Amino acid sequence: MPDPHASRTSPVTPTARTAPTTRTAPVARARGQLQAVLLDRDGVLNVNRPDHVTRAEQWRWLPGAIDACALFTGLGLRLAVVTNQGAVGQGLLTGHELDRIHDRMAADLAAVGVPRPVILHCPHLPESRCPCRKPRPGLITRAIDRIGVNPGQALLVGDHDTDLMAAAAAGCWSLHVRSGRGGPPAGYPGCLGSVPTLREAAELVMALTKAEWRRPPLRRPEDPHTRAARPAEKEGARP
Repeated sequence: MPDPHASRTSPVTPTARTAPTTRTAPVARARGQLQAVLLDRDGVLNVNRPDHVTRAEQWRWLPGAIDACALFTGLGLRLAVVTNQGAVGQGLLTGHELDRIHDRMAADLAAVGVPRPVILHCPHLPESRCPCRKPRPGLITRAIDRIGVNPGQALLVGDHDTDLMAAAAAGCWSLHVRSGRGGPPAGYPGCLGSVPTLREAAELVMALTKAEWRRPPLRRPEDPHTRAARPAEKEGARP
């Protein structure tokens, strides 16, 4: 049965993920430690529409996003896109049209020499409690499994608390961008801070490759679905 969370043409790397490093692991050079960048889509790569991107013709890149992807791949980093797409579950977007949107995105990246990323999406609504819908970590762990890296070798860039929560739950690094609709991060484990756009995120990663950084904490935050009100409302606000 096809994986409903995968783009039909996403490349698959069958390599199994090796055992994660521990929080007492020796300091590693960032270029050796960081192997993959996972990108939320709406508000990070493209302009976030309140009524969802439901046709390829509605796709609009955020300024500097394509250049940022080229910078990441120029550092030898693998790319993945991990996105909640509840519009599919609402019947506003078909799987075929979602593939068209991602084909357009990949074609624009290919034009500047960026290989097609691994593209994974969760089509379900918040009430489905799908383990792959952010802030749960399933989409993140699928992406790093497909790329074939440890959680501590991956950085998730997102515009919302749910992205940072998913990264923390998966044991990944994270970085917040203010180009979407989320506010500043609330101090999640492994979060490196907040920058205006994906372009600045890429420049920060370039700077970090010249320094040493440690494995992020492995503490998993409390499942937001066990809390009341505010975190649940955050999840429901996502596409």
